[in-house]
Amino acid sequence: MRLIKFLLPAITACVVVSSATIVQAKPTICDFGEEAASKIKRTVTLTNMGIKVSIPANYRSIALKDGSIEFVDNGTYQLFQCIAKNPGAGGRGYFGIKVYKSKINYLYSNVQDMVPGRANFFIVWEKRQENNTTFHALKLRIKTKKGILEVEDINDNGPITTEQEANELRTGLIEISSIIDIL
Repeated sequence: MRLIKFLLPAITACVVVSSATIVQAKPTICDFGEEAASKIKRTVTLTNMGIKVSIPANYRSIALKDGSIEFVDNGTYQLFQCIAKNPGAGGRGYFGIKVYKSKINYLYSNVQDMVPGRANFFIVWEKRQENNTTFHALKLRIKTKKGILEVEDINDNGPITTEQEANELRTGLIEISSIIDIL
């Protein structure tokens, strides 16, 4: 009986403290809007990839664990920092450019066309059918002295399922090629 009298206040205190902690825990929302691209440009040299990229001055380059580099606006960078500090936090989708070394062993695999006026720049267009829907995946492929690179236009609009969307992305990739130079 003495033990129960002794433990009962301790158990009650634990329940009260645990309940208070649960009530106070609110999900974190990382709410950083996109920042418009600056008119001022700066050049980022990726010597290990053999290219240099001209980006808006207020954009950030992020090196990922898989060896790829993403270029994003400053608001998106802040979003990533918030999510890294608050696992499970909510946020928004994002846009950017991703550059990485290709895993292909044949330069011309799925190449649709060369980028006009740009030697060693190619448009890669892969199509796959699934349940009567055609999914399009496009990227820019670059041959450099350091190897073959892939460049993707990151958008969070979901999968591309129409020729019109695919052609718009193709045009965007051609524009992206204009900001990249081979070393």
